Amino acid sequence: MAKLTPYDTGKRLEPVIWVHGETTSPDALARPAEEDDFGRVDFDLDDGTTLATVYLMPVDTGYEMHIQQHGEDHLAVLGANEPPPRMITDCARLDPEYRSRQMMLLAEGLAAVGKEYREHVWYHDEDEPLFSFDPGHFVFLPHEKDGSHFAIEERFERGTDWEDEDRVPLGWTWVDYQMVPEPDGTTSAQLVAEGATTPADIDRLIDRARTWAQQCTDRARQAEAEGITRPHPGTNGLTR
Repeated sequence: MAKLTPYDTGKRLEPVIWVHGETTSPDALARPAEEDDFGRVDFDLDDGTTLATVYLMPVDTGYEMHIQQHGEDHLAVLGANEPPPRMITDCARLDPEYRSRQMMLLAEGLAAVGKEYREHVWYHDEDEPLFSFDPGHFVFLPHEKDGSHFAIEERFERGTDWEDEDRVPLGWTWVDYQMVPEPDGTTSAQLVAEGATTPADIDRLIDRARTWAQQCTDRARQAEAEGITRPHPGTNGLTR
């Protein structure tokens, strides 16, 4: 009898590529493959439903992994722990007025996300600090402060450049801390993703913050539905 593989036992989901030759069948119906189909991989569950579709593509600052989740189960992304790329020097030469406008649009967009998800998510910006040393200029975290958070920090041409009252950021770096299961059955807040954003790409950063807030809200609502009351562990390493 052949030894069962991790695919057979369900320990690891088997990748299913979209494109075979010149055709694709992501919905089980074969059709001619289009440019956007190439490089996409589905990960299916035992019942045949697709948990997520994943693809990678190059960008100016390196590479991006795109994950389209199709199920409601929490999906943690681990291992994206390389240091974020340095802000490209061209950002320093961008019109300061443009960078200032983008800075204000980002602040407005993040504030809107915080307001939208305020039932389950705390949002704090640099004008309303939460801790003596916040993990960023803009911070999202669950009401039940368990150490998970999404934090955004401004980056300037000369370090923090605090003495310049008219300073305008070159861009922003962000970190995503999620609750990750441990072998002993407990969970702990761990860095699962981080990156850098330029002034021209703030919409993607706002969307990323909204996704984090939605995931946090979904987990809170699930806990409420199950009648789970979690102890309040405090800030759990949120100061730096």
